[in-house]
Amino acid sequence: MSTDSRGAARRARGRGRYTRGVAIAIGALVVIGGAAAGTGLTQGPRATSIQQDPQAAAVQSGSRVIFTANEALTDIDPSQVTVEPATDFTLDAAGRTVGVRFPTALDADTDYTVTIDGVQGIGGGPTSTLTTSFTTPKASVLMLERDATGDDRIVSHTVGGSDGDAVFTAAQIDDFRATSAYLIATTVDGDGTMHVTVVNRGNGSTHEIALPGSGIVTGLQVSERGQLYGFTFTDANLSAAGGRENVLFTGSLASSDDPAPVVVGGSEPSIDRWRFVPETSSLLLNSFNGDLTLVDRQDPDGEVSSFGTALGIEGVARSTYTALIDRLEEGFVELDLASGEQRVLTDAHLDGDALLGHILPLPNGDTLRSYAMLEDGIPTTSRIVTMNQDGDVHDIAETEDGDVLQQVCASPSAQYIALTVSDSSGAAYDGGVQSLPEIMETRIYDAATGDEVETWDGFDISWCEVGPW
Repeated sequence: MSTDSRGAARRARGRGRYTRGVAIAIGALVVIGGAAAGTGLTQGPRATSIQQDPQAAAVQSGSRVIFTANEALTDIDPSQVTVEPATDFTLDAAGRTVGVRFPTALDADTDYTVTIDGVQGIGGGPTSTLTTSFTTPKASVLMLERDATGDDRIVSHTVGGSDGDAVFTAAQIDDFRATSAYLIATTVDGDGTMHVTVVNRGNGSTHEIALPGSGIVTGLQVSERGQLYGFTFTDANLSAAGGRENVLFTGSLASSDDPAPVVVGGSEPSIDRWRFVPETSSLLLNSFNGDLTLVDRQDPDGEVSSFGTALGIEGVARSTYTALIDRLEEGFVELDLASGEQRVLTDAHLDGDALLGHILPLPNGDTLRSYAMLEDGIPTTSRIVTMNQDGDVHDIAETEDGDVLQQVCASPSAQYIALTVSDSSGAAYDGGVQSLPEIMETRIYDAATGDEVETWDGFDISWCEVGPW
């Protein structure tokens, strides 16, 4: 056989192998494609991404778990959603996205599972289940420790974990508040001059907020929404001739710009008590003359909502547009800031004579209360309870003989209750601008069991909206 003939034969055999190879490859692709199509037709929609932030969920109301599916979905009904442990939620879904929103903060150090059953593509076909699990971190707080012989400290603590790390120190710290991103503190120099300092909790950088003049800062508060701060300011040279008295100033924690006074009806009113309204840009104000008004910080010249008069503001629930107000005639009421409707709160029925000391709204609609127990009309110990809207009372704790209860407040989800107490036989007031007994401690209780889980030196725990004054 000639060389040309052998070459032609090899080329023919090569073309045959190539043709058979292509046919095999195409056949394999057909099989794989058919299998994939079959899988797609039998398994139903699946999640391509799941967004969740356990850290934020444990400290803020309104956090979400967001599922994104690989195809557009039919309508999802809330009955298809299960959250374990059982937790209130709302549902929003559109196209390929399903969001499960928690109106209140979730409990700390807890395993959660969110499941959506019966999920179906908009084109029909089989259903599937979308699910995710996550664990919230342990509860953490900041607290103020004053030192009569050294620097004052703001320290961090974790329930059931590490504690005692100083995050800010100064010769004299009067008050502080904190958001997830910033810490703001009021300090006092040796000559009595006050300063307001903001600390970026992410990188430790600081900047000072310029005060309107020489004077006293009180009523420090912060808002997680928008990262805002506010305080009331009184001129050092206030006299009968004039000067600012408890004028409210607000500003951005992220900026060193001068704070702006809150203007109502063209003037700067003297404010006795006030609160940021959670998840809004509004401020609830109670002036010295008793006026109770709601103003929008972002639109200070806009319409002001008036709610009559009040003796004080006890708090605004984190997850609702509801404030707890002290009225002259009705006593304590829950005021819906959206509608103006109010509900008069009843007193707790306790064994023995008792005098109400503290009352705060909780995210679930209950109230947290302290009562001084009386013997022959004289206060002895304090009893701390929660009370629901049906009047059912749940005991949390009772102070010991010799304790003086200074403040009570709850963690973001009301999983824990904090009691700040001083010793009635301890050292005298510490001499600060807003003085308190020199020796203070804060006790943390599990709200469900009443067990005391931590005891720390200090006060002004960051769970509280305001300090204990």
